[in-house]
Amino acid sequence: MAEQELGLLDNVEMRFAVSDTNERFEKAVGTFLSPVLLKLDSPHKPVQAKVMAICSHVSKRVKANQNIKLPMSSLIDLFSQPTSSGLLQSFSLIYIDLGFARSSATERIEMLPRLVHGISNRPLTQQITIFQMFIQVLGTQGNSSATFAKGVYDWDAYPKDLTFLLRRFLDVILYCPAPAGKAVTALSAGRSEPTEPVESFVPPGLSTEAMHFVTHGGKATWTRSTADFRALKLGIIRFISLSDSVPEQANVLDKFVIYLSATGDSNHEVVSAGEDGMKRHVKPDLEQEEVVLALYALYQGTGTQKNPEKFRSPSTTALKNRILKVLLRSAAAVNQFPQMIQVAFDTLNGDTTNAKLRASGMSFVQWIARMARDEKIKPVAPVLLSALSHFISSPPEGVSTDGESLRGFAYEAVGLLCKREPQLCSNDAAMLRDYFEKLGSETQNVRMCIVDALSNMVGAYRDSPHKTELEKVLLENIEKPDHHSRYIAQKYTNAIFPYSYPLARYVNLMLAGDLKPEVKEEARKGLEFPEVAGDVNGSQWKETLPNFLALVGLLSTKSQELAANASLRTAGIRRIGAFTTDAYSNCIIYLRHLLVKIADPKGDVGRHAIELEKVADSHTRKLLQAALKDMATSPEASGLGLYLNFLEAPLKSDTADAPLQTVASFCLLEAVSMAPSNLSNAYSDRIDWISSFLNSIRSETRKSMAHVLGIVSTGQLDAPARTARFNTLLEELTVTTANRQLGVEDRQGATLAIGYCIGRLFYRHPHQIFVPASILKAAAEAVVQELEAVSSFEVLAACDALAEMGRYAPLPLEPATRASVVETLIGLVKSGKDAKVGETAIASLGQMALGDTDISGQVLEFLLSLAPTRSKQVEFHLEVGEAITNLSIGFDATSMHQHLDIVDTMCSVAVPPAVAANLLATLLDKIKPGGAPAVRKSVATWLLCIVKLGGKHPVILENVLQLQNAFSGLLNDVDEFTQEAASRGMGLVFELGDAGVRDLLVSSLVSTLTDGKRITPQSVTGDTQLFQENALGSTPGEGGQLNGTYQSILSLASEMNQPDLVYRFMSLAAHNAIWNSRRGASMGFSTIAAQATEQLQPHLPKIIPKLYRFQFDPQPKTAESMKNIWQTLIPEPAKTLEEFFPLIMTDLLAGLCDRQWRIREASCLALADLTQSRQMEQLQPYLEQCWTMTFRALDDIKESVRVAAFKTCKTLTQKTVRYCDPTVVEAAAGAKIVAIVVPFFLTKGLGSSAEDVRNFSLSAILKIAKKGGVLLKPHVPDLVATLLECLSTMEPQVLNYLTFHTEKYNMTQEHLENARLSAVKSSPMMDAIEIIVEQVDVEVLTHFVPRLNSLIRKGVGLPTKAGSARVVFSLVQRAPAELATHADSIVKALSAGVFDRSIVVRKAYGTAVGQIAKLASDGAINKLLDQLEGSYLNAELDNDTRSVAGITILEFSRRGADRAREFHGRMIPLAYLGARDGCEPIKVVWADVWEELCSGSTGALRLWMSELMELFEKLMTTTPSWAIKKQVGQALGDMSKALGPGFEPQMARVIPLLVNALAGRTWDGKELVVTALADVVAGSAAWFSKPEGAASVETVVNTLLTESRKNNKPYKRHSIDALARALQALDVDRYADIYDDLVSLACIDPMDTEDDDEDDVRAKPLLLAIRANSFKALGLTFPSSHHPESQVIHATTVLTLLARNLENNVWNVRIAVMEAIELILKALTPPPAKRPIEAMDIDGAIEHPLIPATVLDSKSAVLLCWALIACMEDAKYTAIRENSTRVLTTLVSAIAVGIDGADAGASTSCTIPFADAQEIIVKLATLAEKEAISLLAENIRDIRKRLIV
Repeated sequence: MAEQELGLLDNVEMRFAVSDTNERFEKAVGTFLSPVLLKLDSPHKPVQAKVMAICSHVSKRVKANQNIKLPMSSLIDLFSQPTSSGLLQSFSLIYIDLGFARSSATERIEMLPRLVHGISNRPLTQQITIFQMFIQVLGTQGNSSATFAKGVYDWDAYPKDLTFLLRRFLDVILYCPAPAGKAVTALSAGRSEPTEPVESFVPPGLSTEAMHFVTHGGKATWTRSTADFRALKLGIIRFISLSDSVPEQANVLDKFVIYLSATGDSNHEVVSAGEDGMKRHVKPDLEQEEVVLALYALYQGTGTQKNPEKFRSPSTTALKNRILKVLLRSAAAVNQFPQMIQVAFDTLNGDTTNAKLRASGMSFVQWIARMARDEKIKPVAPVLLSALSHFISSPPEGVSTDGESLRGFAYEAVGLLCKREPQLCSNDAAMLRDYFEKLGSETQNVRMCIVDALSNMVGAYRDSPHKTELEKVLLENIEKPDHHSRYIAQKYTNAIFPYSYPLARYVNLMLAGDLKPEVKEEARKGLEFPEVAGDVNGSQWKETLPNFLALVGLLSTKSQELAANASLRTAGIRRIGAFTTDAYSNCIIYLRHLLVKIADPKGDVGRHAIELEKVADSHTRKLLQAALKDMATSPEASGLGLYLNFLEAPLKSDTADAPLQTVASFCLLEAVSMAPSNLSNAYSDRIDWISSFLNSIRSETRKSMAHVLGIVSTGQLDAPARTARFNTLLEELTVTTANRQLGVEDRQGATLAIGYCIGRLFYRHPHQIFVPASILKAAAEAVVQELEAVSSFEVLAACDALAEMGRYAPLPLEPATRASVVETLIGLVKSGKDAKVGETAIASLGQMALGDTDISGQVLEFLLSLAPTRSKQVEFHLEVGEAITNLSIGFDATSMHQHLDIVDTMCSVAVPPAVAANLLATLLDKIKPGGAPAVRKSVATWLLCIVKLGGKHPVILENVLQLQNAFSGLLNDVDEFTQEAASRGMGLVFELGDAGVRDLLVSSLVSTLTDGKRITPQSVTGDTQLFQENALGSTPGEGGQLNGTYQSILSLASEMNQPDLVYRFMSLAAHNAIWNSRRGASMGFSTIAAQATEQLQPHLPKIIPKLYRFQFDPQPKTAESMKNIWQTLIPEPAKTLEEFFPLIMTDLLAGLCDRQWRIREASCLALADLTQSRQMEQLQPYLEQCWTMTFRALDDIKESVRVAAFKTCKTLTQKTVRYCDPTVVEAAAGAKIVAIVVPFFLTKGLGSSAEDVRNFSLSAILKIAKKGGVLLKPHVPDLVATLLECLSTMEPQVLNYLTFHTEKYNMTQEHLENARLSAVKSSPMMDAIEIIVEQVDVEVLTHFVPRLNSLIRKGVGLPTKAGSARVVFSLVQRAPAELATHADSIVKALSAGVFDRSIVVRKAYGTAVGQIAKLASDGAINKLLDQLEGSYLNAELDNDTRSVAGITILEFSRRGADRAREFHGRMIPLAYLGARDGCEPIKVVWADVWEELCSGSTGALRLWMSELMELFEKLMTTTPSWAIKKQVGQALGDMSKALGPGFEPQMARVIPLLVNALAGRTWDGKELVVTALADVVAGSAAWFSKPEGAASVETVVNTLLTESRKNNKPYKRHSIDALARALQALDVDRYADIYDDLVSLACIDPMDTEDDDEDDVRAKPLLLAIRANSFKALGLTFPSSHHPESQVIHATTVLTLLARNLENNVWNVRIAVMEAIELILKALTPPPAKRPIEAMDIDGAIEHPLIPATVLDSKSAVLLCWALIACMEDAKYTAIRENSTRVLTTLVSAIAVGIDGADAGASTSCTIPFADAQEIIVKLATLAEKEAISLLAENIRDIRKRLIV
């Protein structure tokens, strides 16, 4: 067996050996190589050895010649067979590798799938070889998609192979060349060993093994070329990105890692490709552990390995940065230990880190702190904290540039770590101290980061055991000049310590007056008292307050301490001890508020915790009095003593400023007036000290201390000493008051003190006389004298003093004097010079009338007379109302309770009930309808005061119905304040009645508001209307009725089915500033709202939806009222909206379709406000309905509703677009929103008949399109199709108008359409479409393409059609592979559209066809070309339609050049033909096509000659169109010219075609055919001398003779020329046959044709052209030297004729004549063999060819000379002179000159006689001198020289 095998191998070896040529050897190799290799599996060693010897021989010959190809298919079969041995596979692969490089690109691509199958299981050497072949293809294919045909690799059957390749691809992407000074290996330089030691370099991210694999041990050529390296990486990325090569869902992680690695490359193209891949393709789930580990491995390498060859180093810094950006989106990444900590440390302190990586590393550390699970972060947090702290304290080298920002990141990271793991810093007060110190030393930007860090760390210190240390740190920082330190110290104070902790409140108080708003705000936030929940009894709540004794003790202690560092004190700032005056003032106020809150948890202490206001509520006053009474029993234990000392300190200090003393005196007065008398008695021995403040700078201080003096000085008067001191005091005060030499302050203080002292004397001792009447009288008279003072301060003091003296008893004056005082006060009121004086005088009158019944009638009458006056001065009438209330109700009025300022003493003053009853009756009568508006307003104010201040009086309670009727009658008053006063009054009245009375009040009010009826006898009749036309304060509403604030309130209550609630709403509705002013507060109006709020709480679910909507009522006053109700009723709006959102939304959606426009408008505005602050999760169930109803309102009949709807639409759009952005929301959530809004906008929005709705829908869609990204995929078909339609439907109307008026504006239709097309291209809709198209994939295209095809076929409007074409263009650019399966259908659709009547649409569709054709099948393109060819060759169609083919093919050839090459056989003939079209625009297009396809090369004509001729034959024989025949003829002529002799093979086909085409009558364009025949004959004349062509000579000549004799003059011109050129080319003598015809045409007289063509302006030029061509034809057809007999016959005759016609002809005819002469002279010149002996010089050399004398005689020669000389004298035409000179030169060169005296006839050559020659010479000399053109003059001299022999 072995011998047989060896014999066979010997035979094969012999076959190889005898193959002496490459072709034979290649054939032998192809036949025998594979069988020979099979023998390697032979069990016989000699056989294997023989095979190896043969292989060695074959290898040497193959390697020596690169053109020898190998049998690749059979070799791959051998290699791929599972049964092949390793040896056989290795040898097969060697030859495969050799043959692979010799294969074409297409062959290589076809081999790859078979080669790579099973690569993952191959030996390493085989893997390397196959991989190198694979990447070689990827690196050389560019953008070709042939490599990626779908399914050829069958990865589903070989998943391991795909994984193997992708991971090796990753190694190629990671590979980078060695930097200078390093080498990869010795092999990389092509050497087996290094010639000198070099440092080995392994690229980052690779192992030595991986590097050797991808570079083939340094042998790969791409490693030495940057361009090849870049192309390879781009090829790899392209390969894995196309779903046809690698399925989209396959190996997602491996592909993602490759893309990510590419983004870290040094080449920008590779980076861009990687970024695009990451954006466009499926991303792995970053929360999967496998993904995270892969990213960490890419970042870190493989760490330690037992095999150093497999050790992978970490990635490059750039790639690390990219990886970190991905890890920052993964929560799982920060829960992977220990990788997360290793990466964090590497970024901060790694050897290769840089500023960018450190910044990303800081972000990563922050991400760890935020997202790591507790069990993961706990062990690493201390390590991270240590690293960050080290970085902050000792930053690494090289971070100085970006050190500031990095330190800031580090601080923030520390803060986040401490927030997650509080134990890191909770036990480390030193860390907190250090950070506070850094606040003062770091730069501004870093300080903000430290602030953030400390803010995050605050929770860690909340339970710290080192509270003492923390207190020290915080106390140190509240005095620092850096406001950041103060702010954070304040924040820590509020967060760490409970509200009850005194030291925390001390810090708050110290910073509550800070100059920095943020510090002040944070401090005041800490001082706000906790909320009192429900009806708490207060005991438990009080435990949350600071202990009063502890706090006042702490403040007292701190106030005595000196600042630790005096330098911290700011110069010019006053201090009381250690406190600034502002801080001390804050402390006093807070302590006072704390007292109030301890007494009454619900007590009102003002708007802020450090603002001082009187206690207006009677209940709170009583509780405070009780609390002070308890505290007074043990002042030291309760802290009351310390409190009083704290108050006295600034009053005793010289450094206290006036504001502080004002606060201290106010609080001291409050304590003295509300505490038991034993407290005030404690000051009895300090009267002088108190009196010292009566001349204080501030009037408030003087008044407070005067009040204190009055209380203190009147106590214990039963003691004689005290009585004497009191008398003395009064006398002193009287003297001071009367002393005009003293200052105003002194007199004012003394006046007030007199009033308070005498008043409290009457209060304490109404029936005891301790002071002589004379002293009292003198003091009172001194006060009365002050009423005449110039200063208003003194007058005010006098009024106050009189009020204090007269409140408890009559003034201690004579009756007449008292009456005079009343008159004086009345005069002050009437004068109106000073409003404040007038109001104070009224208050005094009211108080005096209460204590003196004698004057009460007079005072009341005066006060009532003020009703018509000062109606705009609301505070004035409030003062009057209070005065009336005081004098009619007395101390039962709540406003009088403050004057009961001696707690343990009862007041004896009482007012009879009849006074109140009479007053109420009077006021109710004045307020009846019909009264003056000013009076009604004033009385309404007074009644409000009476009800508010004296509502518990029996008389008031008995008249609640009358009061309600009175107030309800004012609800429609023209004055706004009157309405509000009435509403407040009604609310107060309602609160006064019991259940039965309230029911009656409700029914009365509802009847009044709805029907205008009342139920009381005093009311007007039932026909009286409550609301009057044109009443101010209301807005006309539906049906012409007036809709006011209170109708809205009634509506709100009625909709809830709770009419009684109208009173609660009225109590809340008023928004006039007076109610919230100090004046309003002093009267208790602020408490009304609080009471109403409590009563409305149970009804909130029904109230809130309606109330929320009413806040946006179109009537400003209604809206303002409702806002006031809302603000009062809803303390936490955000929480309330969250809780009642469904109810509110339902109500608003219903309101949007309400019949009343006010409700619709209010609902729009309310919906805009509501949606602005809501999350989309809440809005989602209502989203579509919101848009539906809003769009309905957008088309409302009422303009204001439309405006409101527009605002709502804008808000909804912002919200909607935000939640359609996948970068903002999760994909699943965003998809739900997109699924709701996109179909809605496309159908109900853009489909609406309302223009505003359509415009807004379009705007919203455009915004969603820009943000939606992948969320838009399911909606791409609908979106794009609708937007394309909108391009036409929403086109600007001006363009539609211009379409029908182009002539009016001097525009062409094409110009207008181009403008429309430009508008489409720049349209935002088109931009949106381009963005949306980026989301297409295979699944999307399945649904999208049919829609697109429908639009292409049936779309209406130029914009839609052009847009559709542009979409096709975009699809081809973005998704060529996915679109390939749909390309045929798109081509079919476009093929119909290219014949649109609009040239712009045709071009657009043509461009689209050119693009899509690249992807279409051959069948589809052939059908398209059939259609285009048919349209172009159909002469019956108009030029616009015929131009389509050229446009389309041009675009195809430009956009899809590679694909177009496959159809050159069809397109090139058509292009060549079209380039000769008779229509210039069409011709230009086809010329561009020809240039694009062939670059104008004649090689294409030779290559595609058969196709060209096939088309031309077909057209010439079948088409009825003369135009097409004309084009074909011209094309054939041009081909003949271009190819010359190369056209001869086609002559047998062309000549019959042209001859047959010339048969018959003359037709337009036939001249091109006859010209073509001449061109063909001239270009291939040699063919006619051959046997196959000789037979055609006569046919051609006869045909041309026939054509030349036809009478059509335009045609004759060309036919004569064609005949002449053909006869010349064929060298046929037919001169005798044509001479007469040509002479008759050449010599025709133009005058003979004038009658026939006198109307044809072209007749004469045409005739001249015919004559010129005829003359020229005489020269062209003149017999050549081959016909000497004919020359002899005709030469003299024709030359004589021509010479004579050089005169009296136009210039172009003369030039033609000269050309004919020249041609004849050249024809007469004998060839060298026939030249006479005279033409030779003495050496026998030929000198000049001469014309024989037998042909041309001397006479004719002389005639010719002079005729030409005559032409040379033509001064007008240079061309005549040039041509005549040239022809004369030819003539002179061809004749001889006779010798003087010799016989000219003796010569055999044509000779000019000597005499004639001499004349010519002389003439030429003259001409040479005259010629202006030097070149012509020189030529003339040359002629002259030739004649001089």
